[in-house]
Amino acid sequence: MTISTNNNGRDTSRSTMIVTKITQFIARMNLAPLPRNYELFFEVLSGHNPKMGHDILALGNAPQQHDIDMIGQTHNLPSFSRMAAAHAAAEAADAIEQISVRLSAAMERSEALLASISEHPASATKQEYLAEVLLDIHHEQASLQNFVRQGLAKIREQESSSRKLQAVSLKDALTTLPNRAAFLARLADIFQGEGDTAVCLVLVNIDRFREINENYGAVAGNKALRRLAALFRKSIKKDDFVARIGGNEFAFLFSDVSQSTAQSIAERLRHTVENLRFATKEGDGVHLTVSMGVTASEGSASAAEFYGHAELALLAARSGARNCVVPYSREVAHRSRSSYLMQIGA
Repeated sequence: MTISTNNNGRDTSRSTMIVTKITQFIARMNLAPLPRNYELFFEVLSGHNPKMGHDILALGNAPQQHDIDMIGQTHNLPSFSRMAAAHAAAEAADAIEQISVRLSAAMERSEALLASISEHPASATKQEYLAEVLLDIHHEQASLQNFVRQGLAKIREQESSSRKLQAVSLKDALTTLPNRAAFLARLADIFQGEGDTAVCLVLVNIDRFREINENYGAVAGNKALRRLAALFRKSIKKDDFVARIGGNEFAFLFSDVSQSTAQSIAERLRHTVENLRFATKEGDGVHLTVSMGVTASEGSASAAEFYGHAELALLAARSGARNCVVPYSREVAHRSRSSYLMQIGA
């Protein structure tokens, strides 16, 4: 327990130090203290994205916000992706507005011509005038048609870009798995649908992952996360789902399986992870283990309750021997979340 308390103190101190560094870094680069800038520099200074750090340094000491935004979008950071999607939607709306203005002007000219024809009898001079006006309107309509065609093409392009950006905002930048936002959306869909297909949720926590980062550095930790992500991606079927929902946490959703079957799948995954060997720059071979909690959607009235059951099962696994799979049960539910966290030392 004392060790856990000390670890928590180190984590809090490290987080405070990172936030201080981010604030200083933003001020030194003369950037606005925007939430998205904090998100970007946290990824860099915490060691989660070294490549992005190199891209930032390449901009020099006084980068423009536009250049920072482009890097954030390139590396699929959620805040920057959402901002780009909003900008694309604004450009599409502006194109539609311009089309509307041009159409209104063309209709006004047509109405004026019709009024002139009805008020004055036709004459040779009048016919020449009408021919000139009609030719002028024809040119305007041709121009408008071309403008509409270009506007629609731009709108389609922006819609396609928006869909891509939305997809990017639901993807974890490090592992390319779906992220927590994508997981929560998928979880909500399960309880909004009318189907009665059984779904099981498996939550995964890498045991003592902090020690990997402390002993071998964030680069080694990131490599381990990417390798586990690749393993997890290959382990699911077409209708199943896996996401990275936290720093060292993953979530699986298995369709049309019982809790006992999901538990067996989780046990095989746990055993596979245990047998993996992660090389470090020192040449050591590191073994990771995972703790897993399993629950079924049956008996859950909402997505929050479903997730809560799986979280309790995971906490039960972490508060025990770890490197194990614990299914949700009455015994697991008998204890509160806070009591599990207290035992873990979180």
